[in-house]
Amino acid sequence: MNVVLSKCDPVITKLGLDDIDQMEILKAPCAKIGVRPAHAVFIGGSIAFFSILLGIAARFLSSFICIVYPAYRSIQAIESRDNSNDDKQWLTYWILYSIITLADSTLGFALEFIPFYHILKLALYVALFHPQVKGAEKLYDSFVAPLYQKHNQQIEREFEKLKDGINQKFQTNK
Repeated sequence: MNVVLSKCDPVITKLGLDDIDQMEILKAPCAKIGVRPAHAVFIGGSIAFFSILLGIAARFLSSFICIVYPAYRSIQAIESRDNSNDDKQWLTYWILYSIITLADSTLGFALEFIPFYHILKLALYVALFHPQVKGAEKLYDSFVAPLYQKHNQQIEREFEKLKDGINQKFQTNK
């Protein structure tokens, strides 16, 4: 089996999955079954990919992939005490994840008819969170930040009105 798994090594390296071997949570279970953590994740990811491609639990699997790894990396970013740029990567990922999820919940019924929609959406999310691509930062810097800068004052005024309205509602109900 190791001969077969070793054939996956160049693909694992090209996908940037070698760092997975350092994940403590995967070391013990993978040692018990005699595989590298990167191999286990690659095989699991391949099974998930083909399941999504075939439409088997596509929504669940794509959501799972797009939440678990980014959540883990976000926790690592919070716990790290260095001033690396990973905080921006994960904050921008979650902002874009929220925007896409909101759009998907609104337009999802129509988007479901696009062939391979879940694969395309999964590819977008992976591009957003992949450490070599850093698509979240790129998309944020080129799209979200300019919109925010242009409309920030108007957004702040609307949130103030909303906050004042909510406060008034609670004051009148006392």
